[in-house]
Amino acid sequence: MSLIYSTVCTQKVEIPLAFDVPYVGPNSALKNHRQRMVVVGTVAVFQGDVVVGLHDARIYPKIVPYLYPVILENIKVDRAGGRGVAVGKTDDGKTVLIRGAAPGDVVDVRVIKGKKSYFEGRVDRVISPSPLRVEPSCKHTESCGGCPWQHLGYPSQAEFKAAEVEEQLVRVGSVPRDGVVWHPFIPAPEPFRYRNKTEFSFTNNRWRTRAELEANPDAANEPGLGFHVPGFWDKILDVQDCHLIPDYGNQIRNAVRDEALALGISFWQPRAKVGALRVAMLRSNQAGDWMMIIQWGEHPGPDGFTMMHRITEKFDRLVSLYWGLNEKVNDSMYDVDLNLFYGVESLEEEMEPALEGGRALKFLISPKSFYQTNPLQAHRLYSVALTAAGLKGGETVYDLYTGTGTIALFMAQIAGKVVGIESVREAVDAAVRNAERNGISNATFEVGDMRRIFTAEFVARHGSPDVVVVDPPREGMHPTVVAELVRIKAPKLVYVSCNPSTQARDIQMLSEAYEVATVQGVDMFPQTFHVESVVLLRAKSASEA
Repeated sequence: MSLIYSTVCTQKVEIPLAFDVPYVGPNSALKNHRQRMVVVGTVAVFQGDVVVGLHDARIYPKIVPYLYPVILENIKVDRAGGRGVAVGKTDDGKTVLIRGAAPGDVVDVRVIKGKKSYFEGRVDRVISPSPLRVEPSCKHTESCGGCPWQHLGYPSQAEFKAAEVEEQLVRVGSVPRDGVVWHPFIPAPEPFRYRNKTEFSFTNNRWRTRAELEANPDAANEPGLGFHVPGFWDKILDVQDCHLIPDYGNQIRNAVRDEALALGISFWQPRAKVGALRVAMLRSNQAGDWMMIIQWGEHPGPDGFTMMHRITEKFDRLVSLYWGLNEKVNDSMYDVDLNLFYGVESLEEEMEPALEGGRALKFLISPKSFYQTNPLQAHRLYSVALTAAGLKGGETVYDLYTGTGTIALFMAQIAGKVVGIESVREAVDAAVRNAERNGISNATFEVGDMRRIFTAEFVARHGSPDVVVVDPPREGMHPTVVAELVRIKAPKLVYVSCNPSTQARDIQMLSEAYEVATVQGVDMFPQTFHVESVVLLRAKSASEA
């Protein structure tokens, strides 16, 4: 195949590259600034609007309008911003978005990105610490990124999350502060050791901190088992103690690493796509039972089976161990065939009654099934959603984005009929099994793309709902789903969200037919900036619409 060039241009063309370098020119006023590298060619070949050839090319540094300093000194941090950043300003009034800072800090900021109107960076040095700042519990905090708010005391974390929910709903969703019930934020009872699911990656060349590199720059590669370093798909931080999971899970993970090294089993090389041990996932229930799923880049062989056998013998609360062969490019487990090596097929989780007069429900947790990763707070979240729905008995309820049917099955204890929709086949299969396991016969589930299933025909088949519950993924609802909700104008709409910004966007679109009645924030993920919120919307009257 040959390319057909539509245009040949003889004028000079400049193409910015994706990296900056320190300024090294003669202008002393630009000391400690950076500049963008540019490719320059005197003859450019275009195909349409795309440069496909550049002749007589050379690379040189070019001072561009968004030239920015390497270090911003003495930045006073004014407030918490969205998605975990703190906000300060330079002396000339330019906004600085800072990771790793606390409101009240005075810090030097290492700039990562410079724009005309703002800078993005991370704390390079704390000059004067904020009263809100605490010493992180985890030694991996600086490199890991899994707990970006560990430097903040937990009461401050909860306060900032509550403010984020209100800010997004008011600013983006046009929700009035007056006339809406803003319930007190619900913090987590356990700010550490709350996760029941965690995934770790193997590497033959673990990430080294800046201190390690300075102490021994020529150190040989070392294997590791831990988390991806933020911003690097191929860099793994070796983790000894993750403070988000129960200690028993750390013991299992560390034992897997030690046994594999003792047996000489190779660890995965992300760039070369070779190696035996690739990914390990740990799951647990509130009863203290554990499941492990190991993805292998090549067949385990005798040494691999020996390692897995030793792990099952060493940990009596490890009641299930699966393994799968993943020879794909990505690490996703959901299209990998899994083999049960030891123990039971699924863990069983029991959730206490979510409403007065209800009963506890039992759920099966298989390797690929979805279940809330903070079970204690999940119970509180579902209780809030059920209270907002205000069921009296006999209602028709739609549960959109139902997952494995957790909310739907609690609703079904009171409602006359519940219909759930979910796009993931495995989740719907689990929802059906969970309904059968709990003796619930008035809940049905359909699988498919929400925007193609939730239509006028769906409503005609199941009847107009009295209550609709939506719990979409982080990106929120598709506009066609919002449009159908506006059309049917259910008396009550309960919106459960893990992303206040997209929730606010959707509520703005729903305002044609609904008005917000109550708002409740819930912290599901302490030490992170993620937050859940439950909003009750009521259908507007004909005169209000």
